[in-house]
Amino acid sequence: MTPSLFDLPLRLGDAAALASILLDLPVMPKPVADDLRNRVAGRAANVKFDAMAPVYSSLERDPVHPAAYYICVDGVDGQPLLLRAAPATTPSSGLFPKAILIGRTFIGRHEAVLNVVPFGPGDGDRIRTFSEQINKSFLPKPFGSKPVTVVRSTDPGAQFPFAFDAFRKHWKASGQNTAAFRLQEGQDPEAFYLATVWSAIRSGWREGYTLTAPGERMPMIPGLKSRPFEATVNATREIVLEPGLGGDQIADLF
Repeated sequence: MTPSLFDLPLRLGDAAALASILLDLPVMPKPVADDLRNRVAGRAANVKFDAMAPVYSSLERDPVHPAAYYICVDGVDGQPLLLRAAPATTPSSGLFPKAILIGRTFIGRHEAVLNVVPFGPGDGDRIRTFSEQINKSFLPKPFGSKPVTVVRSTDPGAQFPFAFDAFRKHWKASGQNTAAFRLQEGQDPEAFYLATVWSAIRSGWREGYTLTAPGERMPMIPGLKSRPFEATVNATREIVLEPGLGGDQIADLF
């Protein structure tokens, strides 16, 4: 069933205002760089969105159609969504089936098509698609003997985006990437993995991070060809995020 205008998770005016900035960017067959993300954020700073909060650090080009863009946004009632803004001349993407059409609208003289899909820490298929087909930099990788700061949480989807933000500040200040996350005893490995990858996407962390787990045999994630967890890491610090801690409180722990 197609949602009615009043059921849409994102308002057309908000999506169109952001799309007017995105679709004015130069079309290049290469990944989006941080300077371009910063340019979008700077231009959007003067836009008053009614019921949408874009996450500019997540901005990526469509890997097949470079005139189209994907960006995480929080929509009506704070729903986490993935917005695709594309010229009407661009074919629809097959990466995210059953996307919700927010609308077709003219931006200047050109028509744009705006679609969204739910994109929260539990939307496994979409998280996999984004991290495996749009930008693999969001996937974990082994760090070996490299010193790391290990972070644990019972609610990674709520807290790990803030942890990545804290790792970014440390990385910019020291030049050292120490990002690591540990699966806790009794935690569901697949849910933990997806929430961590989603957090990297939301925070725009493309510098790499590692995952580790307790025990000798590392858990396998259904659908992955290799185990994403390292058995041992060179942990110089371990930070446990207590339930309810928010961004500023998490930043203070690093």
